[in-house]
Amino acid sequence: MTTAVRTRDLQRVHPAGTCYSLSCNCDPEDRGQQSEHPRACAYLREHLLMCTSEVNRTKERLTQFAATSDLELAAIFVEEGTRSPAAFGRLLDTVVRDQIERVLLPSMLHFAVLGSPGRIRDYFEAATGAQVLTMP
Repeated sequence: MTTAVRTRDLQRVHPAGTCYSLSCNCDPEDRGQQSEHPRACAYLREHLLMCTSEVNRTKERLTQFAATSDLELAAIFVEEGTRSPAAFGRLLDTVVRDQIERVLLPSMLHFAVLGSPGRIRDYFEAATGAQVLTMP
């Protein structure tokens, strides 16, 4: 699976020719292809990890988890700051707009800074219809 960085907080991880998102910055000829696998996005909070290499390893683990779970990982949203959950807002918008079916987290701690992890998870699943999964 090829990884191409698009912005600081949103990373395109789908191979060319399989993009389904209207918000993706990939080439127009790559769009319009539907995957046979359920679509997923991932979310992590950078400040919960020790260093840049741990952030990168976590992204790799999320990508591998998606692949072994037969999911198409469309994007990884990385929350860089602690003041405003901007990446979480973009995740929520993307999940609703693109009808993403799964959201992957390294652990529920990555939702904890937004409030009670269980409540945020329940609210997110009810609001979007997407299932929130954590890595084993």
